[in-house]
Amino acid sequence: MEPATASEPPAHPLWQADLREYGPWTPADGDGVPAGWLKGSGLAHGTVVVARTCTSTMELASRLAAEGLLGPWGAVICARQTQGRGQLRRPWASLAGNMHASIVLPPAPAEGPWADALSALLPLVVGHVFSEVLGDLGADLRVKWPNDILQDGRKVGGMLIEERNGTSIVGVGLNLADCPEDSQMREDHSVPAAKIRLPFFSAGPVGLLDQLVNHGKNVYAVMLDEIPPPRFISMFESKLAWFGRTILVKEGDDSSYEALLAGLSLNGGLVLRRGGEESVLYSGSIFPLQVPHGAGRA
Repeated sequence: MEPATASEPPAHPLWQADLREYGPWTPADGDGVPAGWLKGSGLAHGTVVVARTCTSTMELASRLAAEGLLGPWGAVICARQTQGRGQLRRPWASLAGNMHASIVLPPAPAEGPWADALSALLPLVVGHVFSEVLGDLGADLRVKWPNDILQDGRKVGGMLIEERNGTSIVGVGLNLADCPEDSQMREDHSVPAAKIRLPFFSAGPVGLLDQLVNHGKNVYAVMLDEIPPPRFISMFESKLAWFGRTILVKEGDDSSYEALLAGLSLNGGLVLRRGGEESVLYSGSIFPLQVPHGAGRA
């Protein structure tokens, strides 16, 4: 891993602006802090590790968490990932200027309605938190179950949650500066890609991560304190891409079928209706049958 420095900033202008904004950068003295690391002065509360190059932010965050250098809501952001990945370990294109980050999530509460429910609902909870934060920056978003972020029917980001040594870490990528061309997408891609539009935000990847962490943890805390899981499910359905529409479903054995996306189960599965019967999908891929004008608001 190469730490990013103000004297040798990543090349993209958004990164250069962020490193100036969050400087000056001074030597980070402290127990266990690797030699050569610098500390910025402009970040809000919390720890954000900024790197120029790494294999993936998920791997780096996991290692730092295991070494006690990164606690709950601590985060890693990297200008360039050499082995970034998404769902099903598919390669994730880490384009210059985009946000590639991972955030250490707090443990589930020991008691209360979320104590047993959070594990199964965590991908939806994280999707809710991110969509709320980005919504406050002017983005009208939908979540494609279980972990893609859509704007106007196009994919502008994605999430991946993994548990490492009992700690849940969410990796998040957002197309802040660039996105793959339609011709560069996988043959089986569900929707085309786009850059995210944030009318009320003008900083770069580090500034966006700062928003996601420091605003996001407040959204997360309020939700767990005030919104029980069944009510959360009802709330989240309004953020669900293609809710109430007929979609194409592909499961692991390559079988495919059309079904109405009817909602979510209490443990986070996708409720499908076909032939007058309901079923719950826990693993598989979903595709829109068509993408009419305004599909981002479906």
